[in-house]
Amino acid sequence: MPKKISTNKIYSGVHWAVRKAQADFYHEYINAYAKEYNLEPITEYPVDIEYIFTFKGKPLDTTNATYMAKLCEDGLVKAGILKDDNPDHVQYTGIYCQSADEDKIEIIIT
Repeated sequence: MPKKISTNKIYSGVHWAVRKAQADFYHEYINAYAKEYNLEPITEYPVDIEYIFTFKGKPLDTTNATYMAKLCEDGLVKAGILKDDNPDHVQYTGIYCQSADEDKIEIIIT
């Protein structure tokens, strides 16, 4: 079994200003969407979350999209949609990548 390595470890290897800009972009986008559509906080846990990433042209490999899923999940917590993103609150995460005519993210919480 290989040593456990978190996406946070990979994320921490990027210059802090780049990480902050990336996180701010995702967090602000999710927060604005939550406000625009009056999304209510989740009250029953644990939840499952599926991320469907659609890309113009060739999609990323699914495992290459984990960083974006992490930024989205952190954004859901910052926006108050999720209470937390620890295993007591999020028990399953699915990531799907596909190609289409536009870039978009669909997040399904059940």
